[in-house]
Formats: sequence, structure tokens, C-alpha cells
Amino acid sequence: MAVPHYAYLKMKLLGPKGLIIVVGDYCKSLECAQAGAKLAESLVIAEEQRQLDRIVALANETPAVPALAKEPAGEASFQPSKETKKVKLKPEDPSCSKYVIVGTRLDNK
Repeated sequence: MAVPHYAYLKMKLLGPKGLIIVVGDYCKSLECAQAGAKLAESLVIAEEQRQLDRIVALANETPAVPALAKEPAGEASFQPSKETKKVKLKPEDPSCSKYVIVGTRLDNK
């Protein structure tokens, strides 16, 4: 049933004869925070180094570019239409030389 006040480095709790207040030391708190940050940074650097080592080891084991598996040509694969026609992108502009090729069996929509 303690109430910590981190900004003031105090902790208040009820005791057998009333309120107990534990007061912290700002200098010691700063030293602990710096030591904790240094430890956390070294742990992060060590973990990143382990991950890099693992990636390098995996890269050395497998080829740089994996061979792509060829999909069998069947009903599911894309087949271009044999019956196509060129359609001008801007029919109202006679100087436009851009075309698109569409299938002749498409609806007018």
C-alpha cells in the first residue's frame, strides 16, 4: 500500500504509528539511471550483433538470388487475348499518338 512519487524521489506508506516517508538521493538516482542506460545500450548492441551474425551466416549458406519456381501454364495463369485492337487514348485529339491495346471481346462498358 505504498505510494511512490518519482518526481520527488519519495515514497509514502502507512506504518504502525502513522505515515512513513522514504526519501531518495538525487545524485544516487542519476548515477543509477546512467548505469542502467549504459547496461541497456550494451545489451541492445550485443543483440543487434547476434542478429547480424545470424543474417550473414544465412546469406553464406543460401544463394544470393533464389531461383524462381516456374508456374505451370494452365487455366489459372494469365493468357493474353489473341483478338486485340488498338484504341486511341484521346480520340478527339488528332495529334495524340498514344494507344492502348484491348481485347475485342470486352464489353463497351
